[in-house]
Amino acid sequence: MEFEKSSIERLKRTLYSRNENVVPKEKRTPVPERKIDISTDWGTTPSFDIPKENMTKHNNSFFNKFFIGSMIFFVVALAVAVFIFFGGLNMISSNNLDIKIVAPGSVSSGEELVVGLSILNSNRTDLEETTLFITYPDASLSVGEEEPLTREKVDLGVIPSGGSKDHIVRLTMSGEKDAIKSFNFRIEYRVKGSNATFSKEKKYDVIISSSPIILNVSYPKEINSGQTVAMVVDIVSNSSVVMKNTLVKVEYPYGFTFKDSSTKPIRDNTIWNIGDLKDGDKKSLTITGTLIGQNLEDRSFKVSVGTQKSSIDEDFDIALASNIVTVGIRKSFFDLTVTSESVSVIGRSIPVTIKWENILPDKILNTNITAVLSGNILDRNSVRVNNGGFYRSVDDTIVWDKNSTENLASISPGDYNSVSFSLSSLFDINRVRSIKNPNIVINIKSTGDRTGTESGVISSEEEIVIKFPSAVAFTAKSYRSIGPFGNSGPIPPKADKESTYTITWVLTNANNDLKDTLVTAVLPAGVEWKKEVSPSSERFTWSEETRVLTWNVGNIASGAGFTNSPKEISFKVGVTPSVSQIGSVLDLLTRINMTATDTYTNTQLTAGALSVTTQFSDPTYKSTDGFVVQ
Repeated sequence: MEFEKSSIERLKRTLYSRNENVVPKEKRTPVPERKIDISTDWGTTPSFDIPKENMTKHNNSFFNKFFIGSMIFFVVALAVAVFIFFGGLNMISSNNLDIKIVAPGSVSSGEELVVGLSILNSNRTDLEETTLFITYPDASLSVGEEEPLTREKVDLGVIPSGGSKDHIVRLTMSGEKDAIKSFNFRIEYRVKGSNATFSKEKKYDVIISSSPIILNVSYPKEINSGQTVAMVVDIVSNSSVVMKNTLVKVEYPYGFTFKDSSTKPIRDNTIWNIGDLKDGDKKSLTITGTLIGQNLEDRSFKVSVGTQKSSIDEDFDIALASNIVTVGIRKSFFDLTVTSESVSVIGRSIPVTIKWENILPDKILNTNITAVLSGNILDRNSVRVNNGGFYRSVDDTIVWDKNSTENLASISPGDYNSVSFSLSSLFDINRVRSIKNPNIVINIKSTGDRTGTESGVISSEEEIVIKFPSAVAFTAKSYRSIGPFGNSGPIPPKADKESTYTITWVLTNANNDLKDTLVTAVLPAGVEWKKEVSPSSERFTWSEETRVLTWNVGNIASGAGFTNSPKEISFKVGVTPSVSQIGSVLDLLTRINMTATDTYTNTQLTAGALSVTTQFSDPTYKSTDGFVVQ
């Protein structure tokens, strides 16, 4: 304890003393150096002995031996099964059933195709209830009967082991050149002692080597927006079989407006029946219209030819030939702007101004502007030309060129100017009233020589059509002894006594068809509608509240009152004059108006008539018969 205490005290003095001499200098006992020999490898002799009983392998149990034997048996059984199945030693296998096809790889459209089938049974048992199912390609017809073929079922019965059954298919097919037509042949069968149905399929493809129709389409490769497009479709028969009821079908692009065709379409301005085609026959169809689009756009037309499905179906299922043509829309290099009326009045002078501008970066030389005039109501004597132009009446063409108009000789980039002329329609009513859908057509074309790196002839076209509304006339008259009704009462009319009159409306329409035609009139106070109308089938109404009579005429064909009967209606009214009206002519009908829509010009037409009075239109009328007396 003394030692421990003295040691602790000494340690405390050492820790807390500020005098370094307090810490004693302790001596260390030296340790002698020892050399130890350590081996650098593992050696060959183990450092310990393993007991022999631990190195002895114990024998497998009975269950291990049984498991190994089972695995060997399973592998052998599986190998035998695989060998029997894939080696063809089983009793029934679809690999032992073969469908052999003897047929050409290509055939002409419309030509007879003969397909030979042979079903071979290499199984060790017979095939029972064997059935052949055939799926035909589109546009297949049976030979002779020309009935459509889609699917066929053929009973083959029993095919004995090692035996075969044959079947022959005869048909014709239609389609475009290089089209691939696919057949599917499926065999279904059963075997004795089994309720299962087995099957095997095989496909056969044939190529249409040539089309029965040769189709060629002629068309402009590039046009200006709004320019007329003319497509010529040529169809030539390349088949020994007569192509009955041949149809041409055209699918238009967006922006195309159909105008006309050389043959009348049978549906929607898109399908034409060009009749029967014999071998070598050629027929042509011309289609015209306008195409509108943006600069650098391409628009495609699809033209197809086929035969009509049936007499009641104006279309075809399979195209025998088709062609897709693309027209490019390009901005006009020489910008034309034509200002004129689109709808005018018969007999009025019509001014036409043609504005032109060079929008190219190059100069244009030798510019020529022509305006070809046509139409069924053009008055050729009314044409007046300005700006040095010349009206060539022999072909109704107005011409401006560098010789007559100086500023057309050379047009620099950005230059613009205009030329003008005027014309009018025929005015003679006897000539005009027989013209259906009267119009004046102006086809304007400009050409010039472009200079610079892209030199060549450039052109621009525009067409305007000036339409004229139909000449419509409306009359309203009163009668006493003429018309479908009998009238009564004193003539001249007497105060406080009723007199009845027949009022007849007549509508004539010369040129264009009308629709939504309506006639209205008002009965004045003291006049009464007698509820008699002829013909009674007309839609004629009376409103007691507004005192308005309405005749809903509807449609009126052109030529009404000229080449066919006018629209006419009669009805009966009665008037009882007052003593205050003695000496006056009385109104029987006021505010008479007619409205209609011209279907050709799509404009609203109006006409009116003077009030109908007691001054009736009978041949026996005297000047005093319309005045009220005492």
